[in-house]
Amino acid sequence: MTTNRIFLPAVISLVFLTILCFLPVPLMMNAAKYAQVGREILINNDWVNLTIGGVPYEQKPPMLFWVAAICFSLFGVSVPAYKISVILISLLGVYSTFRLAKLFYGHEVGMLAATFWITSLGFLHFHNDIHTDTMLAAFVVFSVWQFMTYFSQRKWFHFLLGVIGIGISMLTKGPVGMVIPAFAVGANLFLHKQWRDIFHIRWLLAIPLLALVIAPALAGLFRQFGLEGIKFYFWTNNMGRVTGSYYGDNNDYSFYIHTALYLLLPWSIFMLAGMYNEFRSLIRIKRADISNVEVVNIAAVVFFVAILSVAKQKNPHYLLSVTPFIFIITAKWCTRLFDKTQLNKRARIITYINKVVALLLLGVVPIVSLYFFKEQSLLFWATVILLAVGVFYFIFNAVDLRKQVLMLLLSSSALLLTLNVVLLPNMFEFYSSIHAAELFNSKANENATLNMYKPKARLWDLLFYSGNYGTYLETKEDLECFLPHKGAWIYTTDEGYRELKEMNPDMEVIGVFYKHKNVSSISLNFLNPKTRAATFRTMYLVKLK
Repeated sequence: MTTNRIFLPAVISLVFLTILCFLPVPLMMNAAKYAQVGREILINNDWVNLTIGGVPYEQKPPMLFWVAAICFSLFGVSVPAYKISVILISLLGVYSTFRLAKLFYGHEVGMLAATFWITSLGFLHFHNDIHTDTMLAAFVVFSVWQFMTYFSQRKWFHFLLGVIGIGISMLTKGPVGMVIPAFAVGANLFLHKQWRDIFHIRWLLAIPLLALVIAPALAGLFRQFGLEGIKFYFWTNNMGRVTGSYYGDNNDYSFYIHTALYLLLPWSIFMLAGMYNEFRSLIRIKRADISNVEVVNIAAVVFFVAILSVAKQKNPHYLLSVTPFIFIITAKWCTRLFDKTQLNKRARIITYINKVVALLLLGVVPIVSLYFFKEQSLLFWATVILLAVGVFYFIFNAVDLRKQVLMLLLSSSALLLTLNVVLLPNMFEFYSSIHAAELFNSKANENATLNMYKPKARLWDLLFYSGNYGTYLETKEDLECFLPHKGAWIYTTDEGYRELKEMNPDMEVIGVFYKHKNVSSISLNFLNPKTRAATFRTMYLVKLK
C-alpha cells in the first residue's frame, strides 16, 4: 500500500527533475534548424511559405514550426519555453496512450503504459533534441484512440476527431501520419471482419476534411516549388527515403531492434517480455477467440517497423511514432506477469535482469562524471547519491511491479541527470558554432549577417543563435557569388578558410576555434580525456571588410 501511495508522486517528481535539467541545454543541428524555421516565420510574417536561412524550405510540413513561431511570439526566442511548449503538446499523446490502453485493458494498464512512455529515454531525450517525430507520436496515438473509441461507442465526433488527428499528423510529418493509423485501425477491422466499416462511405466523406487540414502545407509547397513540391510531399520525401533514391544508404535490417533496446530504456526488458508474449499469444490463438482480440497496437508496430527496417534512411527518432503502442503491449503483459504476490519463474527472471539493468544504468554515472568530465557540484552529487540510495533499497527489496518501476526510474533519472548536467554542457564547450554566434552577436554591427560555408559547417544552430542570421553557402560557386557581400561574417572549416584565402577577399579573421567537435557524433576517443585532442578540428570565423 505504501508503494501505491508514493508511486504517482514519485513518477511526476522524477520526470519534473529530468525536464528541469534539460531545459537550459542548447538546441543543436536539426533541432536548432527546426526552431530557426519557426523564427523565420515570425521575421518574414509568413506562416505558409517556409524558409531556412532565407532559402525556401520543403523538407518538413509546418506544424512543428508553427509551434516554434507561436512560442517565440509569446515568450521571445527562448529555448526553454520552446521545449516546454512541445512537451505540453506531447502530454496529449501521453493521455491518449492512457485512454487507448484503458479502452482495451483497463485503468491499471493505461496508467502503466503512460508511465512507461513519459519516463522512457526516447521521450525525454527527444524533448531535449526536438524533431518532428517528437510531436508526431502524440497526434498518431490520439487519432488511433479516437477511431477505436468511435468503433466502440459509435459517436460521430470521435470519428471526426480521428480524421483531424490524422490531418495534424500529416501537417507534422507528411503521409506517414496517415499510414500508421491506417495499419492499426485497418488491421483490427480486417481481423474482426467488419466489412461494412471498412468499405463505409464515411471514409470518402472524411477526405475533404483531411484535405482542408493539410491545405496550408500543400499551398506553401506549391507556391515555392510548384507541382514538384506536391510530389515531394506525397512521394519523394517518403518513398525516396525508403528506396534510397532521395536519401539514405543504411542496409542494417536489425537497426530498429537494437535501437529500441536503448531508446525504450529503462523499460527494455519489460518490452522484450511483452512483445514475446504478444507474438506467442497471437500464434496460439484459437479461431473462436479472434473476436475478443485486438491487434491495433501490434499491427501499428509490426507494419511500420517493417517499413522502417527496409528503408535506406534510418534514424532512432523514427521509432517514436509507434513507441506508445509498444508500451501499451508492454504494460498489458507486465500486469499479467506480475499480478500475483508469488511470482512465477518468468517474472522472477525479469526481476533479476531488471536489477542488473538498474545497476548498469547507475554505473554509467561515475564513469561520466568522474572520468569523462569531472563534476564538482555538491548539489549534483547529493542528488545522485540520494537517487542511488533509492535504487539499492529497491534492489534488495523489489518484488512487485511498482517497486521495480520505481527502482528503474530512479536509476534512469540518475543517468539522465548526469547526461544533462555533466555530459552535454561539457560537450558543448567544444561545439564552436554556438560560441561563434555569441562572438558575432557581441562584435558585429547591426547590418552584418552571419553565414556558413562548406557542408561540414552545416551547423544550423549558428543561424538560430545569431542575432542577424545569414544563409548557407554549400559550394565554391555559392561562395564566389556571395563574396561581394561586404560586411558579412562567414563561419567555415579549415578547408573553407583556405578556399577563401585563395580568392583573396579583403577579410579579417575574428575567431579561430581549434577545439571544435560536432557533438551529434560522439565516439569513445572523444569521451576519453587521453585521446580527446585527436578528434578536434579547426573552424574559422571571418569578417568580410
